[in-house]
Amino acid sequence: MGRVRMSRGRVLLRAALLLGGGGFMLWRAVEARRVSRLLSAADAVLQDRVALVEGLVGLLAVLTGLAALLALRPRQRRHTLHIEGEGRGRADPPGP
Repeated sequence: MGRVRMSRGRVLLRAALLLGGGGFMLWRAVEARRVSRLLSAADAVLQDRVALVEGLVGLLAVLTGLAALLALRPRQRRHTLHIEGEGRGRADPPGP
């Protein structure tokens, strides 16, 4: 599977949208949990489940946004092919 390279701006935009959306979903989860305390028992169970799902979606979005931000860290490039010797990548000249 090939790698997809995204520009720094696109990664920042994606991270910002994920963090913003995740924060919003976490806020909705807290509000849904608060509202569930005011409802009857049967309705409260459903509202608690909605709050749980919203909280999990929000947490997943925030973690994904943080992972996108971590991908922006400068890293030292590693070469997978190491060729020893003087030529460093060139073929040795033919012998006599």
